[in-house]
Amino acid sequence: MDEIRSPAAAEIERRMERLNLNKKRLADLAGLNETYVHDILRGKSRNPGGDRLEKVAAVLGCTASDLLRGGGCGGASAAASRLKALRERAGYTVRALARDVGMGEKFSSYAFYENKLKKDFIPVELVRKLVPLLTDRGDPPIAASEVWALCGIVPGATDLNESISRAERASMPLHNEDGAVTVHEYDISPQAGAGAIVDHTAAGDGENHPTLDSWRIPRDFIRNYLPDTGGLAIIRVAGNSMEPEFVAGDRVLVDTGHRIPSPDGVYVLWNGMGVVIKQLMLVPNSRPPRIRIISVNPTYPVDEVDASDLVINGRVVGKWVWK
Repeated sequence: MDEIRSPAAAEIERRMERLNLNKKRLADLAGLNETYVHDILRGKSRNPGGDRLEKVAAVLGCTASDLLRGGGCGGASAAASRLKALRERAGYTVRALARDVGMGEKFSSYAFYENKLKKDFIPVELVRKLVPLLTDRGDPPIAASEVWALCGIVPGATDLNESISRAERASMPLHNEDGAVTVHEYDISPQAGAGAIVDHTAAGDGENHPTLDSWRIPRDFIRNYLPDTGGLAIIRVAGNSMEPEFVAGDRVLVDTGHRIPSPDGVYVLWNGMGVVIKQLMLVPNSRPPRIRIISVNPTYPVDEVDASDLVINGRVVGKWVWK
């Protein structure tokens, strides 16, 4: 049945899973009949659109266009697009909203979240400030739930305070008063656990991997390479599939919030058996988007899968080199 479904079906399922929603709960939050969601997912509604799909998209933290193009693999994330849409609907300019959230004249700092953010969710601390600013503005009036969805929180799905606390725990690393960032190193060996690297994510609970150690890194140093220092983790490479670029035992820095396979690069994946590091490359002009999974070591074969089938734990953004 999958081959005749709307492209939106797989994207809706992916976002439902991340937000821990079932069909009934999604329909309830969107103010729709469960049959509407059911028909899309079962392939009975192959060309969904209009106001009802926009309501579904609002709950899932994106736009109807994001759902119809299957999430996409280029440019800014769906959360970034949704933030921009909400700002424009509320009648704010970039400069005015940047000032109102406390960024002063640093308009480019706010613009990053609309234009360049690759992560699935907007940081909780920013969304906290946006909720009172955007709620009830625009036509139709913006609901608080639409704003909270930017950081993966669905009021009513679970206790709101619990959801916020869980999302905040995902905003690791810890920022210390001395300007350093504390980044945790996790044990990702098969016997240590499964699923997400970090024990909690903005979208829900993941399997726990034991923390081996914590590293303090100057924040300004990290910001030379990454505009957002939230959600960083350190893991050690296992196996030889990525040699010589990554050797067993190498420590790598992972941005666990970057879960969209764009741009091409090295990512941390869950393959059903354990956490692995692989190079990902978008197959040009593929519809739906397909991704090549590449091992640097030529003795390993290249795999190719639908982008919607990937379980990405984050993007590798650095490696410790000892010389």
